[in-house]
Amino acid sequence: MTESTPSPTDDILRLHDGRALGMAWVGKNKGFPIFYFHGHGSSRLEVLLWAEWATRLGVWLIALDRPGIGRSDLKADYRLLDWPNDVVEVAEGLGIERFAVQAVSGGGAYGLACAYALPHRLTGCGLISSIAPGYLITKDVPLWMRVTWWWMGKHVPWLSRLFASLEVRALGSDAARIEKQLLRASRFFSEPDRKLLQNAKIRRLLAQAIAECVRQGAQGYLDEQMRLVESWGFNLQEITFEKIFLWHGEQDRFLPLSVAQALAQALPHCTATFYSNEGHLSTANYAEDILRTLSF
Repeated sequence: MTESTPSPTDDILRLHDGRALGMAWVGKNKGFPIFYFHGHGSSRLEVLLWAEWATRLGVWLIALDRPGIGRSDLKADYRLLDWPNDVVEVAEGLGIERFAVQAVSGGGAYGLACAYALPHRLTGCGLISSIAPGYLITKDVPLWMRVTWWWMGKHVPWLSRLFASLEVRALGSDAARIEKQLLRASRFFSEPDRKLLQNAKIRRLLAQAIAECVRQGAQGYLDEQMRLVESWGFNLQEITFEKIFLWHGEQDRFLPLSVAQALAQALPHCTATFYSNEGHLSTANYAEDILRTLSF
């Protein structure tokens, strides 16, 4: 990550069903198109963390807010497999025929949904510090993760919503407050992530992206929480798209290495890269390598 960060081009698109969809892009307009899928609890503004490298490499990095998040309208009963349809509609509106997807953390589920549903439109699918389906969550993960996936997600969904609601309420939508909380909470992160959050610019951009997530309130965040812990609607083994790349830090405390290894092994076509000295957030230190791979 670099010190200077260009401003994004921010817009709202109108989908065929009348929904607004928030979009921000950085890099080179009409350059190589890559759709950026932000992490859970974040928003399209997360793409700012990649802006400098997108500009240097001539990549058109297009970030989209998911339903109820940022500037995108909620949609009742929205499913994970509805997302590829929205992406295609945006791509066609922008005059893009084929494109890559870059999916970070919780956004990994949406990247895999596109790999499953849109193999004919994709040029590459990049998974960065990615989430995995619940059945791949292993005994090696922290207790809180096992509880979220196996108990709250499958048996007591209302409790999962309650905890998520409390989490959103604790953070709020004040970016300055979130930035301070990130700094305090960083003591629980891995050392590479703590080091990253010492960078005031990066910390501020992350806080802004998190604050934007709940611009409309907590419902979009809560809906997505359930979308991730419930069945995704497809099996990883059914994905026929062959250019899937995975990058993961071995010191990731949010999505541990065992989860990433299980995900890579479950995907029929996956080139996995593991970084021994990186955590969950700091994998973005390899932005140049990631963007070069996806824009090849």
